[in-house]
Amino acid sequence: MNFVINLEYKPNIPLFKRLSDALKNAICEGRLAPGEAMPSTRDLSVTLKISRATVLKAIDDLQNQGFVYAVAGSGLFVSENLPINEQADQTPLAFSCSGQKKFVSLSDYAKLVQLQQSEMKSHWLDKLPQIDYGGPPADLTPFREWERLTKRHCRASDILELGDTIQPFGYPPLQEALAAYLHRSRAVKCSANQVAVFSTKQLRFELIVRLLVDPGDHVAVEEPGYPEARYMLISHGAKLHHIPTDGQGMVVDRVIESDQQFKFVYVTPSHQDPTGAVLSIDRRRRLLDWAHRTGTFVIEDDYDCEYRYGRKTLPSMQAIDGGDCVIYLASFWKVLYRLVNFGVAVFPRRLLGVAEKAKMEMERYLPVVEQVALADLINEGNLERCVRKAQSKLSIKRQALTYALTKHMKGLLSIAEEGGGTHQIVKFKPAVDDAQIIALGNLCGLTIMSTSAYYVLEAHTGEFMLPFADIDTEAIDKVVSRWASMIEESVRA
Repeated sequence: MNFVINLEYKPNIPLFKRLSDALKNAICEGRLAPGEAMPSTRDLSVTLKISRATVLKAIDDLQNQGFVYAVAGSGLFVSENLPINEQADQTPLAFSCSGQKKFVSLSDYAKLVQLQQSEMKSHWLDKLPQIDYGGPPADLTPFREWERLTKRHCRASDILELGDTIQPFGYPPLQEALAAYLHRSRAVKCSANQVAVFSTKQLRFELIVRLLVDPGDHVAVEEPGYPEARYMLISHGAKLHHIPTDGQGMVVDRVIESDQQFKFVYVTPSHQDPTGAVLSIDRRRRLLDWAHRTGTFVIEDDYDCEYRYGRKTLPSMQAIDGGDCVIYLASFWKVLYRLVNFGVAVFPRRLLGVAEKAKMEMERYLPVVEQVALADLINEGNLERCVRKAQSKLSIKRQALTYALTKHMKGLLSIAEEGGGTHQIVKFKPAVDDAQIIALGNLCGLTIMSTSAYYVLEAHTGEFMLPFADIDTEAIDKVVSRWASMIEESVRA
């Protein structure tokens, strides 16, 4: 491990103590994180050009203070519980100058982020990787096509030539391909220059919030709703109004009848996150009419729109927007997330100028090869073939899970009627602790996640997201049967 340490000369302080203090500072600064392996004594000796005996003495001093611990056969590690004053104020950034500690205060934005992080429901963040982010399994990801397309454009001369054609909103042929694809699949009405490509789906929302929200501005969001969007809005000082949802999606009358002036309404109409409800066509039209009258933007996050089971897919809200009010968001998260993480925004024409300038400041360089490959994937029809194939296989998996749940757990839970996405929403009837339901599911090989983090207005328990993209259709009956037996035994106890 190459590790830089400044052994500042200090009179009357032995070398081993100076090394011990330097390593301690590296730990306190986070350069060596709790649980991380320490540099080996040999590496430190060679890098710092000091004797190994001096290094060993410094390590002993750190161990005595509780900063590191040894694991037989594995080496030294930074302690998980560091002996640092936990009461110290962590908000300011401190530095040393002439022996006196001075402080640089964080910005208001940083303080809001710090406050928001402390309030996050960590189980939601921790669970996302475990449920595979709701993406399709590996066998439904077009690895071969992607490899072929990326190799096609990996010649150095091509990359250098293509690099000169990239604009702030992305590679123009990709913008054209996306505009055509969104028009075919979601009836989105736009020209290619309205389509902006972002390196991540989070960054597109970040730019929109920067463009529209000042601290204290009011924004309407769904209840329940996507936690990450809430966290970002609050970090920018927005005042959130949580609008309830039902079987037809957001109750838009609550927005229309409000006396509040909203900067925008954030809605997931195609697949309400997390319930899966679809915003009815009547509510879509009334929300858009209100937005047009009041000059308010509607952010349409077309989350999880690719997969529908047994119900007709409605066109996007942007498709029926006659007032240039909708900012349309899309991504390939549920189709290609193992390959590319691009997020897409379609801006209304009245925002194009400022959005392009802001994009130039925030992110002007995107991966070249990935953009060209994605344009080819769309133009050659491979993306839509991939979606159709995944839709067919996911439908079978969902049916197998629904049948098993109905067969073995009918008296324990109810299954949401909405059919879309890659998760099944289930609501438990017995008074069983959420953590226990999750733990028993994990024991049976099921990874599930509580939806409690999606609710703000009141505590919500007993509702779970059950991913089905990776289930084994042949084994799911036995798995659910075992899970049901364990829960029933827990209830009786």
